[in-house]
Amino acid sequence: MANDRSVDWKFSGSEAAKEASAASLGTYSSKLFALCDPLGKPILPPRSKSAETSHTAEKAVVEAVLCGTGNAYAPSLGLPVARSAVAEYLNRDLPKKLTADDVFMTVGGKQAIELTVDILAKPKANVLLPKPGFPWDVVRTIYKNLEVRKYDFIPEQNYEIDFDSVRALVDENTFAIFIINPHNPNGNTYSEVHLKKLAELARELRIMVVSDEVFRWTVFGSNPFVPMGKFSSIVPVVTLGSISKGWIVPGWRTGWVALHDLDGVFKCTKVLTAAKQFLVINSKPPTVIQAALPTILENTPEEFFHKRQKFLKEKADFAYSKLKEIPTLTCYLKPEACTFLWTELNLSRFADIKDDEEFCEKLATEENLVLLPGIAFGLKNWARHSIDMEISTLEDALGRLKSFCERHSIIIEVPLKDVNGVK
Repeated sequence: MANDRSVDWKFSGSEAAKEASAASLGTYSSKLFALCDPLGKPILPPRSKSAETSHTAEKAVVEAVLCGTGNAYAPSLGLPVARSAVAEYLNRDLPKKLTADDVFMTVGGKQAIELTVDILAKPKANVLLPKPGFPWDVVRTIYKNLEVRKYDFIPEQNYEIDFDSVRALVDENTFAIFIINPHNPNGNTYSEVHLKKLAELARELRIMVVSDEVFRWTVFGSNPFVPMGKFSSIVPVVTLGSISKGWIVPGWRTGWVALHDLDGVFKCTKVLTAAKQFLVINSKPPTVIQAALPTILENTPEEFFHKRQKFLKEKADFAYSKLKEIPTLTCYLKPEACTFLWTELNLSRFADIKDDEEFCEKLATEENLVLLPGIAFGLKNWARHSIDMEISTLEDALGRLKSFCERHSIIIEVPLKDVNGVK
Protein backbone atom coordinates (compact mmCIF):
# COMPACT_ATOMS: atom_id res chain seq x y z
CA MET A 1 0.00 0.00 0.00
CA ALA A 2 1.34 3.45 -0.89
CA ASN A 3 2.37 5.79 1.88
CA ASP A 4 -0.64 8.10 2.33
CA ARG A 5 1.64 10.94 3.39
CA SER A 6 3.18 11.03 -0.07
CA VAL A 7 -0.18 11.85 -1.66
CA ASP A 8 -0.71 15.50 -2.49
CA TRP A 9 -4.12 15.74 -0.83
CA LYS A 10 -6.33 18.65 -1.90
CA PHE A 11 -7.40 19.58 1.63
CA SER A 12 -5.75 20.82 4.80
CA GLY A 13 -6.76 22.20 8.17
CA SER A 14 -7.85 25.82 8.20
CA GLU A 15 -5.57 28.37 9.84
CA ALA A 16 -8.51 30.65 10.60
CA ALA A 17 -8.90 29.49 14.19
CA LYS A 18 -5.21 29.87 15.04
CA GLU A 19 -5.26 33.63 15.55
CA ALA A 20 -8.75 33.54 16.99
CA SER A 21 -7.82 31.18 19.79
CA ALA A 22 -4.32 32.51 20.45
CA ALA A 23 -5.43 35.15 22.95
CA SER A 24 -8.64 33.73 24.38
CA LEU A 25 -9.05 33.39 28.13
CA GLY A 26 -9.16 29.62 27.75
CA THR A 27 -5.87 29.61 25.84
CA TYR A 28 -4.15 31.81 28.41
CA SER A 29 -5.40 29.82 31.39
CA SER A 30 -4.61 26.45 29.79
CA LYS A 31 -1.09 27.60 28.96
CA LEU A 32 -0.49 28.89 32.47
CA PHE A 33 -1.91 25.84 34.24
CA ALA A 34 0.28 23.67 32.00
CA LEU A 35 3.34 25.52 33.32
CA CYS A 36 2.49 24.49 36.88
CA ASP A 37 4.17 21.46 38.43
CA PRO A 38 1.53 18.83 39.30
CA LEU A 39 3.97 17.30 41.79
CA GLY A 40 4.74 20.59 43.51
CA LYS A 41 2.65 22.88 45.68
CA PRO A 42 -1.14 22.74 45.27
CA ILE A 43 -2.04 24.54 42.06
CA LEU A 44 -4.02 27.73 42.75
CA PRO A 45 -6.71 28.67 42.17
CA PRO A 46 -8.08 25.11 42.45
CA ARG A 47 -9.52 24.05 39.10
CA SER A 48 -11.71 21.24 40.39
CA LYS A 49 -13.63 23.22 43.01
CA SER A 50 -16.48 25.65 42.50
CA ALA A 51 -19.02 27.26 44.79
CA GLU A 52 -22.27 25.43 45.35
CA THR A 53 -25.22 26.48 43.22
CA SER A 54 -28.81 27.00 44.33
CA HIS A 55 -30.68 23.83 45.23
CA THR A 56 -33.79 25.54 43.87
CA ALA A 57 -32.11 25.77 40.47
CA GLU A 58 -30.97 22.15 40.56
CA LYS A 59 -34.42 20.87 41.53
CA ALA A 60 -36.07 22.98 38.84
CA VAL A 61 -33.91 21.40 36.15
CA VAL A 62 -34.53 17.89 37.50
CA GLU A 63 -38.27 18.56 37.45
CA ALA A 64 -38.10 19.84 33.88
CA VAL A 65 -36.26 16.67 32.86
CA LEU A 66 -38.68 14.34 34.65
CA CYS A 67 -41.76 16.16 33.35
CA GLY A 68 -40.42 16.27 29.79
CA THR A 69 -41.10 20.00 29.42
CA GLY A 70 -37.66 20.64 27.98
CA ASN A 71 -37.27 17.74 25.58
CA ALA A 72 -38.56 19.33 22.37
CA TYR A 73 -36.96 21.99 20.19
CA ALA A 74 -37.55 25.51 21.43
CA PRO A 75 -38.72 28.35 19.16
CA SER A 76 -35.84 30.33 17.69
CA LEU A 77 -36.50 33.29 20.02
CA GLY A 78 -36.66 31.04 23.09
CA LEU A 79 -39.41 29.30 25.05
CA PRO A 80 -42.28 31.73 25.71
CA VAL A 81 -42.29 30.82 29.42
CA ALA A 82 -38.56 31.60 29.68
CA ARG A 83 -38.88 34.94 27.90
CA SER A 84 -41.81 35.92 30.11
CA ALA A 85 -39.93 34.88 33.24
CA VAL A 86 -36.90 37.01 32.32
CA ALA A 87 -39.08 40.01 31.52
CA GLU A 88 -40.93 39.71 34.83
CA TYR A 89 -37.68 39.31 36.76
CA LEU A 90 -36.03 42.35 35.16
CA ASN A 91 -39.20 44.42 35.62
CA ARG A 92 -38.70 44.34 39.39
CA ASP A 93 -36.17 47.16 38.99
CA LEU A 94 -37.58 48.97 35.94
CA PRO A 95 -40.04 51.90 35.71
CA LYS A 96 -40.68 51.14 32.04
CA LYS A 97 -41.76 47.50 31.88
CA LEU A 98 -40.58 44.85 29.42
CA THR A 99 -42.77 42.22 27.79
CA ALA A 100 -41.81 38.76 26.64
CA ASP A 101 -41.56 40.19 23.10
CA ASP A 102 -38.62 42.35 24.23
CA VAL A 103 -36.54 39.37 25.42
CA PHE A 104 -34.56 36.84 23.37
CA MET A 105 -32.90 33.75 24.82
CA THR A 106 -29.24 33.07 23.98
CA VAL A 107 -26.51 30.49 24.56
CA GLY A 108 -25.03 32.33 27.53
CA GLY A 109 -23.68 35.85 27.74
CA LYS A 110 -21.18 35.45 24.92
CA GLN A 111 -23.85 34.69 22.33
CA ALA A 112 -25.87 37.59 23.72
CA ILE A 113 -22.97 39.89 22.76
CA GLU A 114 -22.58 38.20 19.38
CA LEU A 115 -26.30 38.58 18.66
CA THR A 116 -26.19 42.26 19.56
CA VAL A 117 -23.31 42.79 17.14
CA ASP A 118 -25.02 40.78 14.40
CA ILE A 119 -28.26 42.75 14.55
CA LEU A 120 -26.56 46.16 14.66
CA ALA A 121 -23.48 45.84 12.43
CA LYS A 122 -23.41 47.87 9.21
CA PRO A 123 -20.63 48.74 6.74
CA LYS A 124 -18.19 51.34 8.13
CA ALA A 125 -19.86 51.26 11.55
CA ASN A 126 -17.84 51.47 14.75
CA VAL A 127 -18.58 50.70 18.38
CA LEU A 128 -17.05 51.78 21.69
CA LEU A 129 -15.75 49.10 24.05
CA PRO A 130 -14.20 49.39 27.55
CA LYS A 131 -10.46 49.09 28.12
CA PRO A 132 -10.05 46.80 30.00
CA GLY A 133 -13.13 44.80 29.28
CA PHE A 134 -14.31 41.92 27.19
CA PRO A 135 -11.76 39.14 26.63
CA TRP A 136 -10.27 38.75 23.18
CA ASP A 137 -12.37 35.75 22.15
CA VAL A 138 -15.46 37.94 22.56
CA VAL A 139 -13.91 41.08 21.07
CA ARG A 140 -12.76 39.16 18.00
CA THR A 141 -16.38 38.48 17.10
CA ILE A 142 -16.97 42.21 17.20
CA TYR A 143 -13.80 42.97 15.21
CA LYS A 144 -15.03 40.73 12.41
CA ASN A 145 -18.04 42.95 11.87
CA LEU A 146 -17.16 46.38 13.19
CA GLU A 147 -14.41 48.86 13.83
CA VAL A 148 -13.64 48.81 17.56
CA ARG A 149 -12.68 51.91 19.52
CA LYS A 150 -11.79 51.65 23.20
CA TYR A 151 -12.65 54.19 25.86
CA ASP A 152 -10.87 54.69 29.19
CA PHE A 153 -11.68 54.71 32.90
CA ILE A 154 -10.56 56.90 35.77
CA PRO A 155 -9.11 54.43 38.33
CA GLU A 156 -8.84 57.09 41.04
CA GLN A 157 -12.60 57.81 40.73
CA ASN A 158 -14.00 54.36 41.36
CA TYR A 159 -13.24 53.41 37.75
CA GLU A 160 -15.92 55.72 36.39
CA ILE A 161 -16.08 55.96 32.62
CA ASP A 162 -13.93 58.75 31.23
CA PHE A 163 -16.61 60.65 29.31
CA ASP A 164 -13.98 62.85 27.63
CA SER A 165 -12.44 59.75 26.07
CA VAL A 166 -15.91 58.71 24.87
CA ARG A 167 -16.54 62.06 23.21
CA ALA A 168 -13.14 61.97 21.50
CA LEU A 169 -13.88 58.58 19.91
CA VAL A 170 -17.37 59.16 18.54
CA ASP A 171 -18.00 60.09 14.90
CA GLU A 172 -20.91 59.81 12.45
CA ASN A 173 -20.39 56.03 12.16
CA THR A 174 -20.50 55.26 15.90
CA PHE A 175 -23.75 53.58 16.91
CA ALA A 176 -23.25 52.17 20.43
CA ILE A 177 -21.22 52.16 23.61
CA PHE A 178 -20.83 48.85 25.43
CA ILE A 179 -20.50 48.86 29.20
CA ILE A 180 -20.00 46.08 31.77
CA ASN A 181 -21.86 46.66 35.03
CA PRO A 182 -20.72 45.41 37.50
CA HIS A 183 -17.39 45.56 35.73
CA ASN A 184 -15.11 42.59 35.19
CA PRO A 185 -12.16 42.94 35.76
CA ASN A 186 -12.24 46.40 37.44
CA GLY A 187 -14.60 45.18 40.16
CA ASN A 188 -16.64 48.40 40.39
CA THR A 189 -20.39 49.03 40.24
CA TYR A 190 -21.64 52.21 38.54
CA SER A 191 -23.74 54.60 40.62
CA GLU A 192 -27.19 55.70 39.49
CA VAL A 193 -25.89 59.24 38.97
CA HIS A 194 -23.07 58.03 36.72
CA LEU A 195 -25.38 55.83 34.65
CA LYS A 196 -27.82 58.68 34.15
CA LYS A 197 -24.98 60.92 32.94
CA LEU A 198 -23.97 58.14 30.53
CA ALA A 199 -27.54 57.91 29.22
CA GLU A 200 -27.66 61.68 28.69
CA LEU A 201 -24.29 61.65 26.93
CA ALA A 202 -25.37 58.75 24.69
CA ARG A 203 -28.56 60.62 23.77
CA GLU A 204 -26.54 63.74 22.93
CA LEU A 205 -24.24 61.63 20.73
CA ARG A 206 -27.26 59.75 19.27
CA ILE A 207 -25.90 56.30 20.14
CA MET A 208 -27.43 53.45 22.14
CA VAL A 209 -26.06 51.84 25.29
CA VAL A 210 -25.42 48.09 25.47
CA SER A 211 -25.00 46.93 29.08
CA ASP A 212 -23.52 43.55 30.04
CA GLU A 213 -25.04 42.83 33.46
CA VAL A 214 -24.15 39.19 34.06
CA PHE A 215 -22.43 39.97 37.40
CA ARG A 216 -25.42 41.87 38.86
CA TRP A 217 -25.96 39.22 41.56
CA THR A 218 -22.41 39.46 42.93
CA VAL A 219 -22.55 43.04 44.26
CA PHE A 220 -21.29 43.38 47.83
CA GLY A 221 -19.98 46.96 48.02
CA SER A 222 -21.64 50.22 49.02
CA ASN A 223 -22.95 50.96 45.51
CA PRO A 224 -26.14 48.97 44.84
CA PHE A 225 -26.66 47.54 41.38
CA VAL A 226 -28.72 49.81 39.09
CA PRO A 227 -29.87 48.37 35.73
CA MET A 228 -29.10 50.50 32.69
CA GLY A 229 -32.62 49.79 31.46
CA LYS A 230 -33.85 52.23 34.12
CA PHE A 231 -32.79 55.03 31.77
CA SER A 232 -34.52 53.78 28.63
CA SER A 233 -36.75 56.86 28.76
CA ILE A 234 -33.62 58.83 27.85
CA VAL A 235 -31.80 56.55 25.41
CA PRO A 236 -32.39 53.15 23.76
CA VAL A 237 -30.76 50.43 25.88
CA VAL A 238 -29.88 46.78 25.26
CA THR A 239 -29.10 44.71 28.34
CA LEU A 240 -27.35 41.35 28.33
CA GLY A 241 -27.75 38.81 31.11
CA SER A 242 -27.34 35.16 32.05
CA ILE A 243 -27.70 32.87 35.03
CA SER A 244 -24.07 31.74 34.93
CA LYS A 245 -22.52 34.12 37.50
CA GLY A 246 -25.48 34.67 39.82
CA TRP A 247 -26.36 30.99 40.18
CA ILE A 248 -22.75 29.76 39.63
CA VAL A 249 -23.75 27.59 36.65
CA PRO A 250 -21.62 28.75 33.67
CA GLY A 251 -21.98 25.30 32.10
CA TRP A 252 -25.73 25.71 31.74
CA ARG A 253 -25.17 28.22 28.91
CA THR A 254 -28.41 30.16 29.24
CA GLY A 255 -28.60 33.92 28.77
CA TRP A 256 -30.72 36.63 27.20
CA VAL A 257 -30.85 39.92 25.34
CA ALA A 258 -33.44 42.48 26.46
CA LEU A 259 -34.39 45.47 24.31
CA HIS A 260 -35.44 48.48 26.38
CA ASP A 261 -37.05 50.55 23.64
CA LEU A 262 -37.36 54.33 23.58
CA ASP A 263 -40.63 55.33 21.91
CA GLY A 264 -40.42 52.50 19.39
CA VAL A 265 -36.90 53.34 18.16
CA PHE A 266 -35.91 49.65 17.92
CA LYS A 267 -39.04 48.88 15.91
CA CYS A 268 -38.76 51.73 13.42
CA THR A 269 -35.02 51.13 12.89
CA LYS A 270 -35.66 47.39 12.23
CA VAL A 271 -33.47 46.32 15.16
CA LEU A 272 -36.28 44.14 16.52
CA THR A 273 -36.78 42.49 13.13
CA ALA A 274 -33.05 41.84 12.71
CA ALA A 275 -32.87 40.18 16.13
CA LYS A 276 -35.63 37.75 15.21
CA GLN A 277 -34.03 36.99 11.84
CA PHE A 278 -30.57 36.27 13.27
CA LEU A 279 -31.95 34.04 16.00
CA VAL A 280 -33.55 31.84 13.36
CA ILE A 281 -30.09 30.86 12.10
CA ASN A 282 -28.27 30.76 15.47
CA SER A 283 -27.86 28.01 18.06
CA LYS A 284 -30.38 27.85 20.88
CA PRO A 285 -29.77 27.54 24.65
CA PRO A 286 -30.69 24.18 26.22
CA THR A 287 -34.46 23.86 26.22
CA VAL A 288 -34.47 22.01 29.52
CA ILE A 289 -32.80 24.98 31.26
CA GLN A 290 -35.25 27.38 29.61
CA ALA A 291 -38.13 25.25 30.88
CA ALA A 292 -36.71 25.47 34.40
CA LEU A 293 -36.01 29.20 34.22
CA PRO A 294 -39.35 30.48 35.60
CA THR A 295 -38.83 28.47 38.79
CA ILE A 296 -35.13 29.40 39.00
CA LEU A 297 -35.81 33.14 38.75
CA GLU A 298 -38.95 33.23 40.86
CA ASN A 299 -38.17 30.80 43.67
CA THR A 300 -34.45 31.11 44.44
CA PRO A 301 -34.34 32.54 47.98
CA GLU A 302 -32.59 35.87 48.50
CA GLU A 303 -30.54 34.22 51.22
CA PHE A 304 -28.68 32.29 48.50
CA PHE A 305 -27.39 35.53 46.97
CA HIS A 306 -26.74 37.20 50.33
CA LYS A 307 -24.61 34.28 51.46
CA ARG A 308 -22.61 34.40 48.24
CA GLN A 309 -22.13 38.17 48.46
CA LYS A 310 -20.99 37.93 52.08
CA PHE A 311 -18.45 35.26 51.09
CA LEU A 312 -17.05 37.41 48.28
CA LYS A 313 -16.87 40.57 50.39
CA GLU A 314 -14.85 38.79 53.06
CA LYS A 315 -12.39 37.55 50.44
CA ALA A 316 -12.16 40.95 48.72
CA ASP A 317 -11.42 42.72 52.01
CA PHE A 318 -8.76 40.17 52.93
CA ALA A 319 -7.05 40.10 49.53
CA TYR A 320 -7.05 43.89 49.17
CA SER A 321 -5.39 44.33 52.56
CA LYS A 322 -2.72 41.76 51.67
CA LEU A 323 -1.99 43.34 48.29
CA LYS A 324 -1.09 46.60 50.03
CA GLU A 325 1.97 44.75 51.35
CA ILE A 326 3.28 44.18 47.80
CA PRO A 327 4.77 47.46 46.46
CA THR A 328 5.32 46.05 42.97
CA LEU A 329 1.54 45.79 42.46
CA THR A 330 -1.08 48.53 42.64
CA CYS A 331 -4.75 47.80 43.27
CA TYR A 332 -6.68 51.06 42.85
CA LEU A 333 -10.02 49.79 44.12
CA LYS A 334 -11.20 47.27 46.66
CA PRO A 335 -13.76 45.35 44.58
CA GLU A 336 -17.45 46.10 45.03
CA ALA A 337 -18.57 43.12 42.95
CA CYS A 338 -17.44 40.14 40.86
CA THR A 339 -14.88 37.55 41.94
CA PHE A 340 -11.56 39.19 41.03
CA LEU A 341 -9.03 41.88 41.89
CA TRP A 342 -7.44 43.97 39.17
CA THR A 343 -3.87 45.19 39.70
CA GLU A 344 -1.33 47.19 37.76
CA LEU A 345 2.22 45.83 37.56
CA ASN A 346 4.85 48.38 38.57
CA LEU A 347 7.32 47.06 36.01
CA SER A 348 10.04 49.59 36.88
CA ARG A 349 10.39 47.82 40.23
CA PHE A 350 10.93 44.36 38.75
CA ALA A 351 14.47 43.25 37.93
CA ASP A 352 13.76 40.64 35.26
CA ILE A 353 10.13 40.87 34.12
CA LYS A 354 9.32 42.78 30.96
CA ASP A 355 5.51 42.55 30.74
CA ASP A 356 2.34 41.00 32.15
CA GLU A 357 2.61 37.78 30.13
CA GLU A 358 6.12 37.06 31.40
CA PHE A 359 5.00 37.92 34.94
CA CYS A 360 2.14 35.38 34.80
CA GLU A 361 4.25 32.70 33.13
CA LYS A 362 7.06 32.93 35.70
CA LEU A 363 4.55 33.04 38.54
CA ALA A 364 2.90 29.84 37.32
CA THR A 365 6.24 28.10 36.83
CA GLU A 366 7.76 29.10 40.16
CA GLU A 367 4.77 29.21 42.49
CA ASN A 368 2.03 27.07 40.89
CA LEU A 369 -0.13 30.20 41.02
CA VAL A 370 -2.20 31.32 38.03
CA LEU A 371 -3.19 34.94 37.37
CA LEU A 372 -4.47 36.07 33.99
CA PRO A 373 -2.46 38.77 32.17
CA GLY A 374 -4.15 42.08 31.52
CA ILE A 375 -3.55 41.82 27.79
CA ALA A 376 -6.28 39.16 27.71
CA PHE A 377 -8.71 41.96 28.63
CA GLY A 378 -7.20 44.55 26.32
CA LEU A 379 -4.88 46.33 28.77
CA LYS A 380 -1.23 45.39 28.89
CA ASN A 381 0.83 45.10 32.09
CA TRP A 382 -2.04 44.45 34.47
CA ALA A 383 -3.17 41.18 36.07
CA ARG A 384 -6.45 39.68 37.23
CA HIS A 385 -6.49 37.74 40.51
CA SER A 386 -9.24 35.31 41.50
CA ILE A 387 -10.54 35.70 45.07
CA ASP A 388 -13.23 33.02 44.87
CA MET A 389 -11.69 30.59 47.37
CA GLU A 390 -11.56 29.91 51.10
CA ILE A 391 -9.52 32.28 53.29
CA SER A 392 -6.82 29.69 54.04
CA THR A 393 -6.35 29.01 50.33
CA LEU A 394 -6.42 32.69 49.45
CA GLU A 395 -3.84 33.42 52.15
CA ASP A 396 -1.58 30.76 50.63
CA ALA A 397 -2.03 32.27 47.15
CA LEU A 398 -1.24 35.80 48.30
CA GLY A 399 1.75 34.58 50.30
CA ARG A 400 3.19 32.94 47.20
CA LEU A 401 2.49 36.09 45.20
CA LYS A 402 4.33 38.26 47.73
CA SER A 403 7.34 35.91 47.83
CA PHE A 404 7.49 35.86 44.02
CA CYS A 405 7.34 39.65 43.74
CA GLU A 406 10.03 40.12 46.41
CA ARG A 407 12.25 37.59 44.67
CA HIS A 408 12.02 39.43 41.35
CA SER A 409 12.09 42.98 42.72
CA ILE A 410 14.89 45.47 42.30
CA ILE A 411 16.66 45.84 45.64
CA ILE A 412 16.60 49.47 46.68
CA GLU A 413 19.46 50.25 49.02
CA VAL A 414 18.49 52.62 51.81
CA PRO A 415 21.49 54.73 52.99
CA LEU A 416 22.46 54.30 56.63
CA LYS A 417 21.85 57.25 58.89
CA ASP A 418 24.81 59.32 60.04
CA VAL A 419 24.66 59.35 63.83
CA ASN A 420 27.27 61.46 65.60
CA GLY A 421 29.50 61.25 62.58
CA VAL A 422 29.39 57.45 62.48
CA LYS A 423 27.44 55.49 59.84
